[in-house]
Amino acid sequence: MGTRRTFIKTLALGAAACAVANSAAAGQMKSGEHGMRTIVSDGLGRIIILSFDRGEKLREGIREKLRELGVRDAVLLSAIGTLEKARFHRIKNTNRRPEDEIFEVVAPIELAAIDGIVADGEPHFHMVFQDLDRAYAAHLEDGSIVCYLAEIVLAEIKGVQLTRVRNEDGVPLLRQKE
Repeated sequence: MGTRRTFIKTLALGAAACAVANSAAAGQMKSGEHGMRTIVSDGLGRIIILSFDRGEKLREGIREKLRELGVRDAVLLSAIGTLEKARFHRIKNTNRRPEDEIFEVVAPIELAAIDGIVADGEPHFHMVFQDLDRAYAAHLEDGSIVCYLAEIVLAEIKGVQLTRVRNEDGVPLLRQKE
């Protein structure tokens, strides 16, 4: 029964990841155009499981290992762990041109979840974490340090080359390389 349940969960996880990858490019837009972009991949490739130890830099370690493996585009499937320092940014307002602020939290931190995508080798991850007093949701930045462990699972996206291109308002939108 456990093997069947594991197989079904793996199948569902793969289908969800494919949906994310497939929902991103049938209508690439030109500069200045607005609306949803769609990028369709050929599916998923290798599954990369990263296990970090105390003192390692999280985002930098992810980027470095993907570079070593030759993975340019991926979707994040799972992420858990603890941090001793979280460095992140969040938006400050809702103006047309975004303004970010960078924060650091140095405390015992429980990493509840990270979601995101790697485009052209660059991780763009949103995280939810909490220290002893409050919870946060923000963009993961370089400089976040693992406390006890962090476990990250990524799936390589095949058949597309992704990048981010800033629009006229400075927002880095996901695009397929031409």
